Amino acid sequence: MGNRSSRRAFRLLCLIALPLLLLGCTASKGDPAEEFRIGLMEPLNSPDRIMGHRLAEARVAELNAEGGVEIAGRKVRLRLVVEDSGGTTEQTMSVMSHLVQQERVSAIIGPYHSRDAIPVAAALEVLRVPMLTPSATNPEVTRGHTFAFRVCQLDSDQGRSLAHYAYDDLKLRKAAVLYDEADPYSTGLAGYFRESFSQLAGASLTMMTYQSGSRDFSAQLGRIVASGAQVLLLPNFQPDLAAQIQQARAAGYAGLFLGGDSWDTDHGFHSLPEAQGAVYSTEFVPAAAEQKRLAEVEAMAAKSGAPLSKNTALTLDAVDLLVAAAKRAGSTDPVSLRSGLATLTDFDGLTGRISYSGGGDPARSTFIVGITGGRPVLRARLTSSKR
Repeated sequence: MGNRSSRRAFRLLCLIALPLLLLGCTASKGDPAEEFRIGLMEPLNSPDRIMGHRLAEARVAELNAEGGVEIAGRKVRLRLVVEDSGGTTEQTMSVMSHLVQQERVSAIIGPYHSRDAIPVAAALEVLRVPMLTPSATNPEVTRGHTFAFRVCQLDSDQGRSLAHYAYDDLKLRKAAVLYDEADPYSTGLAGYFRESFSQLAGASLTMMTYQSGSRDFSAQLGRIVASGAQVLLLPNFQPDLAAQIQQARAAGYAGLFLGGDSWDTDHGFHSLPEAQGAVYSTEFVPAAAEQKRLAEVEAMAAKSGAPLSKNTALTLDAVDLLVAAAKRAGSTDPVSLRSGLATLTDFDGLTGRISYSGGGDPARSTFIVGITGGRPVLRARLTSSKR
């Protein structure tokens, strides 16, 4: 999942990360038997707030109540250091600097959006500290980096899965895409869908863009209706999605709405009459989870006050993945932790089975769901290939 991009992020990389390297700033090299420090950066007080930290804190408290985790024959207590990324790339980069330089964490969970994760990954590559993003799906987050990992699927996987679901399963041949030309998630998913769908025999595709902040999509939707599109991919975020599906129906569009995992970050528009029957891809469906584990996490979420959503579930898996990586490596040293994570296979998380094969992009379970009665209903289970 991504959000609005910013070129200033790369200037911040130079201003923040490189001076830290020159100062010799690295993650904690202290006694791993005493504490395993994990940083978590999340927009705590913005409209983009996720609440993943509450479920992560509950999981850490649960592990510490058991005396910590056993790493190389020693019991190690965890410390989760939560910082407010503020919903901007600038503050996210500043928070990354603080977590590494001041808090001396061994790994960072986050950022959640591709616009932030891309520059943070570049900075942490220089500093040799692993980053595990729960939900940043743009391939550029991990491309060329050995310390950047993700829990979620990739936009390339989503685009391919959605194209083939529409073409092979639903037998639809005319598609359209309306996407935000300034957003890396939106443009990325649109591009990968186009790449897959346009190569299918007899398929036709209409691509339309809009500018961030737009509220009137009538011109683009008029062209989409005129194209005879049977399926309309909207790889966008709220509040754009609600406006787009309502305006599309008002413009005479009668086909299927298709979406990526951004549709699962805010269910507020799922109850709209125009949204019923829409289909999207996601990484977490409660009905597909192991039910005993789901019940345990639901109780944990209720106690912590966190919603059990896609992003909070992915955050929980991120904590457990880092713990599993530390056990595998026998160390909480950042470089060793990276190696442990890169070779972790067949991890059974709340969101499905996850494996890494040397890089940061996982082979993992993903799902196609449909909106029925305002709720997501499982339609298909997919598994991405290892990279």
